[in-house]
Amino acid sequence: MILIIECIVACIVFGLVITISVLKNKEFWLYEYPEVIQKRYIETHPNIDIKEPEKFNFKTLIKKIVACLIFLVILSIMVYIAKARTFVEGAKYAYLLWIVVNTFDTIFLDCGLMVHYKKFRLPGTEDMDKEYKLLTKKSLIDGIYGCIIGIPVSLLTGLIISLI
Repeated sequence: MILIIECIVACIVFGLVITISVLKNKEFWLYEYPEVIQKRYIETHPNIDIKEPEKFNFKTLIKKIVACLIFLVILSIMVYIAKARTFVEGAKYAYLLWIVVNTFDTIFLDCGLMVHYKKFRLPGTEDMDKEYKLLTKKSLIDGIYGCIIGIPVSLLTGLIISLI
């Protein structure tokens, strides 16, 4: 029961953090949008530091690793609160939490709000309905990657739980 409540709370908190973050600073999330949208934004905002769409690089990898380490800590705490005490329980609970939040992010935030709600669109790209529909495919692919990235994070969570 605790795990179900944690899943619900995690989706709400994650959703609020991402939603508020995107609405406050869309440029920070620029690289989450399809390349064609990034290009239009960059063209219409010549005063920004970004001059071309980002490709996956070392800086992006470091950002993702830092995010995974933060989630590792959060998951370890949540899984321990949910009464996991063995490696298998820890890894299983962590992956369940990861998958639930990843699915919520992919379906509700990325494919729902980001594609259909114009307040989430980058300034100067609000008219790009067709291009924003490309975000659906990108989001689903990213969601699959999210499932894969969750495996080592969950295994490390299980290891932490087994060592506590």
